[in-house]
Amino acid sequence: MSGPIDSRQETVDRRQETGKKISFLLPVACSLFPFFLLSLMALLPVPSLALPAQEVVPLVDADYFPAVHEALLGAKKGVFCVMYHAQLSPRHPMGWESMLLRDLISASKRGLEVKVILEDSPEVENKYAYDFLKGAGVPVFYDTPDRSTHCKCIVIDEEVTIIGSTNWTYSGLRLNHEASVLIRSREVARAFREAFDKIMTSTSGGQSPEVKK
Repeated sequence: MSGPIDSRQETVDRRQETGKKISFLLPVACSLFPFFLLSLMALLPVPSLALPAQEVVPLVDADYFPAVHEALLGAKKGVFCVMYHAQLSPRHPMGWESMLLRDLISASKRGLEVKVILEDSPEVENKYAYDFLKGAGVPVFYDTPDRSTHCKCIVIDEEVTIIGSTNWTYSGLRLNHEASVLIRSREVARAFREAFDKIMTSTSGGQSPEVKK
């Protein structure tokens, strides 16, 4: 006959055996848990963080001017441009930067809606470009002096967005290493057009300020 002592010993033995199994299985379970979690996440729908685009074209260094020139000449509805530095130098009257400004004037004369915002800062000289556009009847604005507008962005026909590091200057178009991109996407163009409109509402109530002397 087995007594109370034997029963207690059997209980202790079973607990020890169970503890050994748990001690063995716990590390295995911990090592498999990440794989289980990843498998579970793969079954869940993942929200897209990117807007759809039909075309994305890198514009590196000298790629920029011909692509932008062609896009501006082909514009059919409107052009909205925010440019930190648009340099129109009397020393380079037919430089690439001058040709892009002339493209804006041409678009305006074709009846397209054209608006331009330039940086208002003593660090950049935008006066000649401002005068050139304004004299040709293109709506051109300085941003507010209390906030720098460092954008180099063009939205064309509510579909094409060209954005990057390239200023419309001799150095930006001819000398520097610059990186920009052309994106064909109505959704992307809409997002940047909304940003353009927000800047526009802060430019002296939408009125062109006096040109700096």
